[in-house]
Amino acid sequence: MSSSRSGPSDLASGTATDSTESREWAEEARAALSADPLGLKEQDVRKAQQPARAEVALEASLHQAVLRMAREDRDLPLVAGLSALAVTLARSTGRTRTVVGSAPGGGPGGAAVVPVVLDAPDDSSVAELLSATRASLDRSLAQHTATAEDSLSVPVVFTHETPSGSHRPATGAAVCITLQDRPDQQSAALVATAPTGRYTAPQLGRFLAGLRTVLAALLDARQAPVGALSPLDEAQTGELLALGRGPALPSHDLRSVHALVADAAAEDGEQPAVVCGEDTVTRGQLQAWSARITSRLTASGVGRGDRVGILAERSTAAVAALLGALGAGAAYVPVEPLNPDERVTAVLRDADVSAVVVTGSLGERLSGLGLPLVQADDPALRAGAGDQATTAGAEAVHPSLPGGPEEAALPGDPEKAALSGGPEDAAYLIYTSGSTGAPKGVLVEHGHLAASTLARRQVYPGRPVFLLLSPLAFDSSAAGLWGALTAGGRLVVADQNEFRAPDQVVRLVERHEVTHILCVPSFYDTVLAAAERDGLHRLRTLSTVIVAGEALPEALVHRHAAALGDTALVNEYGPTEATVWASHRRCDPSRPVDIGGPIPGARLYVLDDAGRLVPRGATGELYIGGTGVSRGYFGRAEETRRAFVHDPFADDGSRMYRTGDLVRWSEEGTVEFLGRRDNQVKIRGHRVELEAVEAALRACPGVRDAVVVPDADRSRLIGFVRAEGDLDLALTRKRVAGTLPEVAVPAQLHSVDAFPTTANGKTDRAALTEQVSAQLAEQASAQERQALEAPQADTPGADGLVHRVAAAWAEVLKVSDVPTTVNFFDLGGHSLLVIRLQTALEDHTGVRPSSLDLYRCTTVKAQAELIGTGATEPATTTDSSADRAERVRKAREVRAHRARARRETL
Repeated sequence: MSSSRSGPSDLASGTATDSTESREWAEEARAALSADPLGLKEQDVRKAQQPARAEVALEASLHQAVLRMAREDRDLPLVAGLSALAVTLARSTGRTRTVVGSAPGGGPGGAAVVPVVLDAPDDSSVAELLSATRASLDRSLAQHTATAEDSLSVPVVFTHETPSGSHRPATGAAVCITLQDRPDQQSAALVATAPTGRYTAPQLGRFLAGLRTVLAALLDARQAPVGALSPLDEAQTGELLALGRGPALPSHDLRSVHALVADAAAEDGEQPAVVCGEDTVTRGQLQAWSARITSRLTASGVGRGDRVGILAERSTAAVAALLGALGAGAAYVPVEPLNPDERVTAVLRDADVSAVVVTGSLGERLSGLGLPLVQADDPALRAGAGDQATTAGAEAVHPSLPGGPEEAALPGDPEKAALSGGPEDAAYLIYTSGSTGAPKGVLVEHGHLAASTLARRQVYPGRPVFLLLSPLAFDSSAAGLWGALTAGGRLVVADQNEFRAPDQVVRLVERHEVTHILCVPSFYDTVLAAAERDGLHRLRTLSTVIVAGEALPEALVHRHAAALGDTALVNEYGPTEATVWASHRRCDPSRPVDIGGPIPGARLYVLDDAGRLVPRGATGELYIGGTGVSRGYFGRAEETRRAFVHDPFADDGSRMYRTGDLVRWSEEGTVEFLGRRDNQVKIRGHRVELEAVEAALRACPGVRDAVVVPDADRSRLIGFVRAEGDLDLALTRKRVAGTLPEVAVPAQLHSVDAFPTTANGKTDRAALTEQVSAQLAEQASAQERQALEAPQADTPGADGLVHRVAAAWAEVLKVSDVPTTVNFFDLGGHSLLVIRLQTALEDHTGVRPSSLDLYRCTTVKAQAELIGTGATEPATTTDSSADRAERVRKAREVRAHRARARRETL
């Protein structure tokens, strides 16, 4: 099929532009290359059997519309297809600019496949998109003709095949997409093929369906903005929304947590409720104790809508303090006693608390605040806990409690429950870890906490014996604390000497017959190790292990299955802003690790930067809607407006929280966590998700866990791994290099016994970054010494030349020891560093090898031989030996100065 406009052969025979313009075009094309061309998860090539193929029919009306548009615009149908592909790729990858290969001739008999840079900015019109696509195709044909020797391998090829043409199959790493005209000329199809192991047929089929949807929308509205085009039709949109919608919660069950704890006390006050060390408190005793704390707070002026600080050691008294604050109608504000005084004071002041409940001698730390203090472990407050008759929790709800009638305003009394807080009143205010140093509190209402806790009782039915390891100042404590007490279960509180000691945790599980625990994966790994050492039978009562707060390594899933095969391992996910959790997944070693699906009452959305649903399998930001979305940040209206936004997919005017986490819907319909937006770094202009690199490292044999951080100037990555026994770091890096794009492969790997951790037990990336900076400072000092001690340019002999080439490598790779027979790229080199190496070699040797020479000769020894034999031209052939020696001397002085400056800034 042809059009009245210039055909492919005419375009390909255009006059070649000068070499500068050709190089600029080639660089633009390279910059637009991506390691994930379709934006979809690639498959395990080891499990693949054959190449994948998918086909989607284009109905006759759509096909004829494509041909009609081509005739009206005096253009090729290929241009419409490429334009639709540009939009589809933009929605799938999140990048508005990409590069694909195309062949206007339709196959081997026509023009060669050339790289075409496609742009699909949201603010352009469809007409502008079509025009820009045609211009880019014209330019590519001309420039590629001029630089035919500079081949560029593109991962996606798009062609238009007429009945007389032949289909160009996918070759090498290319995904081939073809718009195929049927022999009857009345209909067409989109066909995609992918090499073995890259994508599955269902993935390709969904991508083609999206491409067809975009193509139809593109033809329908020429003046519409590109941002309005979507690859999702109504059915696909409905499917995505259904995937993210958790089961509904019954509204009549959403009573406040402290009301439900009172109900449990009324049911059977003699049952043990909280245990810590040798101290056990029954339900009735706990209710009476908390009522006395409520009375003290009320007498201090605390009332509904106030906030009460909780500065308590890990104890039964701490649990009574929380209930006491809720009984007074206040929100509790837990503060971690292990934090420095400045942090404690900053949190309490920011929260504007009306009083503080303390234990032990912790009240002495607050002497300068001038706030009313209530001593939760005061024997006078706990006196009733040892009394005999607290049957059915009667004392907790009886108006004759010490302190007067006010103490009857307890959640167990239906007539007076409103005095202690309604669904929209604040239940707690918990402060985030504050990596910037400034505390930021998340305000959670009673309705949010009630919904989150009810969802927990539905997912984990029964009456658990829950071991509380999380500090009260972290929202994960609410999971076990309220989940166990509202279900009528028993809460075992690990004390200050137990909660961080794996062997003590094993002892507590055995002693108290614990059924449920929750902790970060890295700590659970140490608990398993302690149990394997002391006897796995000591964990036999565990029915459920919940891990949250960190990425769950696949190796830990397998280790758990081998050790405790009958115990459920559940991976939970959820930010503080969504009230503890939003998704969960029961792990199975036969399936990939992910964060599962929505909990009851939650809604999960995967959206792009413009707030649009992204196709299944594509990466986007996770937004959370539903019953757990908190009120926002206390006293920070602007930050709340930015993070808590209107939910356009709900019809109740509710909000959703943007998590900043990058995820995608898996083939199974679960959510795969890919990393934090703020852990997405740019390395040499390329976006790299650190968690994706860490996941690749964890998948390597012998690696138990991994953390990756960028170096100081963000030109490369440094990896740290915890290994099982001796680990060949070079082989591990080579394995990762086989699965990740070059830019994402750590330049260096270090084996460590343990990662530094923050106060809440999470990996301290900042400490690792400081460690990298210290290492770079030491290397900079070594480079300075090497620069000053390097042989002069006129030093004779091969050894002197090898020394100078090695010095150039050390400068570029930022290492102090350079082997002479190791490949440049195996030491962390990459394409950008090849350019820097050219300059460094010129500085050190007076010769600037071509990039082709450096790709051909990849060791110090080979490059020294190349330079020494004169196989490459000097940088400036008119220079004399003395000129070159002088230039090298000056370059050495500059390098030494740069090394000193770099060391001082690190």
